[in-house]
Amino acid sequence: MRSSSRVAGPVLLGALCGVLSAQTPPVPASVSGVVTNSVTGEPVLRAHVAVRGMGSPSPDTPPQSYGALTNQEGKFTIAPLPAGRYVVSVERVGFVMPINSNSQGRLADITLAAGDKKEDLKLTLTPTGAIVGRVLDSAGEPVPSAMVQVEGNNDNQNVSTDEQGRYRAGGLRPGKYRVHATPPGSPFPAEIRTDGTEIVHYSATYYPESLDRASARRVEVGAAADVNGVDIRLIRTAVLSVTGKVDGMPGGKARANLMVMREGEQGASSANAMVKQDGSFKISPIDPGKYTITALVYGPSPQHNLQSPPVEIEVAGANVEHIELRLIPPFDVSGQVRFDDEAARTPPQRPAQPGQAASTRQQMPPRQINLQPGAGFMGNGGLSAAIGADDSFTLESVVPGRYHVSLSWGPAYVSAVRVGETVTEGDVLDVRNGPAGAVTLTVSSATCQISGTVNDSSGPVANAHVILVPQAGEVMFTRSTSAKPDGTYTFTGLRPGKYQLAAVDEGFYPNGRSDNALEDYEDVAARIELRAGDKLTQDLKRK
Repeated sequence: MRSSSRVAGPVLLGALCGVLSAQTPPVPASVSGVVTNSVTGEPVLRAHVAVRGMGSPSPDTPPQSYGALTNQEGKFTIAPLPAGRYVVSVERVGFVMPINSNSQGRLADITLAAGDKKEDLKLTLTPTGAIVGRVLDSAGEPVPSAMVQVEGNNDNQNVSTDEQGRYRAGGLRPGKYRVHATPPGSPFPAEIRTDGTEIVHYSATYYPESLDRASARRVEVGAAADVNGVDIRLIRTAVLSVTGKVDGMPGGKARANLMVMREGEQGASSANAMVKQDGSFKISPIDPGKYTITALVYGPSPQHNLQSPPVEIEVAGANVEHIELRLIPPFDVSGQVRFDDEAARTPPQRPAQPGQAASTRQQMPPRQINLQPGAGFMGNGGLSAAIGADDSFTLESVVPGRYHVSLSWGPAYVSAVRVGETVTEGDVLDVRNGPAGAVTLTVSSATCQISGTVNDSSGPVANAHVILVPQAGEVMFTRSTSAKPDGTYTFTGLRPGKYQLAAVDEGFYPNGRSDNALEDYEDVAARIELRAGDKLTQDLKRK
């Protein structure tokens, strides 16, 4: 009995220690470091450092965030932190994250185990710059209440001039900007004058004196620098108008609206567009330039939601008259999909989630086609249709427009579109004038590949950010990737076409214009053309 008690004591003690050990909470982790000014190297006081979780313990619990402010030495400590993956970011008024972080202004994520003490985080902030100037009329007089837009690839800002025509656009990330001034507008049509005087009209003008965005001079802003003297002298132009009629008005209380889009600009034009009950319209005053005009009518039912085919016009030195905008009710587009090969026909199977039965471990994704409006056009973007077992499809309630057709699976792509008797290469479905016959989509799996190495003066660049933009397409189809540690990169599954390719700063992303999306990198960008099945090698240089 005595010997049995001697054995039981250690066993019970070990079991008790095991229970206590199991109940001991994990040792928390911590993060500490310093934030400095990237230009001067000095510490940044009261910078806000945030550590945001990249996961959550349950679907009902959002990821947790933790934060701290830096002291006079620029130092910070964030503790306690549970183990997990985090993203670290830092912000301070008058500063921005360096462009080589990423578009969300964050650093690479970090992973902390229980008890980790990460004490060597070195974060930097770049002081912002400003553009300062005046807006003047043709006589050199100040223009108050003018809207000044500062437009860059990584930053945009709108400010107004004061009573002396002065403006200041601050808080700008270092980079190159176009500066654009729009004179104050009026909600009323142009006056009719009978006293012999004429209306003075000024058009929206780019710095220093240009009506055309492409010929505007860009202003380079450095860190912590105010660029002064960026004065814009507005260009005086004739009071021009565009007149015409909207045909097919549904009657009753329905009213048409006009969407006026200027080439090279984002969003609708500020020109006054008035549509009368009989459908006649006048757009005045309107600045010289190229425009796309669309009439829209919204009603109580889908059949009363009407849109006209977009009409492209150019306004120069004279009025534009007799423009006809023909309203077309939504219509269905039916057709067939023709596959070049079996690889194009069948979406790749994807594995089921862990724990599923063996019979469901491979799942076939649905086959769909999707529409996306082309640049400068209105339309029902995101409209999709299932492809039936007989390879037929029907897109319902399509409005007039020019669309890109994509597939819900890859690497197949639409290589040609036939509408009635007209065949066009590429993925564009043109139904600007409504239904024009049966549609046949040709789908190919002969995708392309581009690979290469990113180098600078020291050799291959690890983790370089590489971006690929269609030259003649929309920025929405932009692709990006990161080079491997040895500087090599690869794009696969590409459609044939013309592209621009460059190694860029990681925070860079095209701002939505497709005329020259990589103009900041034109000295190192490559222009390439891919044909079906091409596998090209293109080495790149980074600035």
